[in-house]
Amino acid sequence: MEAIRRCKAINLKVFKSFYFHGLKLLGKDRRMLSHIRRNDAVTILNLHQVSPHPYPFWSPLNPEIFDDLLKFLKQHFEVVLLREIDSIKTKKPIAVLSFDDGYFNFIEYALPVLEKHNLRANMNVIPSCVESGEPVWNVKLYDFLTTAPKSLIDEIALPGFDYQLKDESNDGKIQYGLRISRFLKNRPRVEREELWKNIEKLMRKSDFKLTRMMNREEIKEIAKNHEIGAHSYSHESMKFEEIEFFKYDLQKCIKYFRENLDLPLDIYAFPNGSYTAEQIEILQQYKIKYALLVEEKYAKKEENVFPRFTIYGETPHETRFRALGFNNVKEG
Repeated sequence: MEAIRRCKAINLKVFKSFYFHGLKLLGKDRRMLSHIRRNDAVTILNLHQVSPHPYPFWSPLNPEIFDDLLKFLKQHFEVVLLREIDSIKTKKPIAVLSFDDGYFNFIEYALPVLEKHNLRANMNVIPSCVESGEPVWNVKLYDFLTTAPKSLIDEIALPGFDYQLKDESNDGKIQYGLRISRFLKNRPRVEREELWKNIEKLMRKSDFKLTRMMNREEIKEIAKNHEIGAHSYSHESMKFEEIEFFKYDLQKCIKYFRENLDLPLDIYAFPNGSYTAEQIEILQQYKIKYALLVEEKYAKKEENVFPRFTIYGETPHETRFRALGFNNVKEG
């Protein structure tokens, strides 16, 4: 089964390589660039992890592909920070690199490539993860599932969740992990936290490595050249939270930035792209200058609520096209 999975993955990668290369030969990239220039659009790219090490539950952007992406962006865009969008004078369209979560591999693999190209980025961190040194709950779940034996995973018992792990293959664990993650995300926070305690008990029986997060001092160091924003205090999907909880979470972020990072907080990236219009108004009341969403569309210079494109790809051409907004917006 594992050999079949690998063969399928290789075939998909080859197909993608031919497909996106074909689009380039047909001039699709030139038309998309023309669309961006014509509409004076701002392209904000949302990234998470850059690493040469594959991960079953999502694919980090390989440093070589990230390097190619930055070359492409420098050729066709003016790559700036969020605070520079209003003031930059350029004939090129504007692009921003925006990272979420605060994974340590930003320092290991993304930062050297950024420095090589003399580019800067926006990094949105989760204070609770900075202090604990641990990733958010669903990443911890994936870290656990990656190495845990089926016998231990079968002990997970959650009321209302009946799906069972079929086998110990990567595909089996991926399907199981995504299903249980979706199940927990769709629960109210208080209910999810109670259910999560049952999983944490089982996790203590397994020896596994957690995804490493940046610590306070590392964030302070990168803040000398890069923009730091908040990705909420505890990474909740805010659309499903009460306004009072959102205000409380935001106030904790502001206090944390002031007292622990010695930074003002003027950038807030909504976790999971989940938000309400009222929450954006609250950000403005608290003098948060930039609100970052996902939404897979171009941003506008004159606004301060910015949608972003999620960036991923197995080949350079695929990643370049996704950076142009491929498969999400029309050229017209």
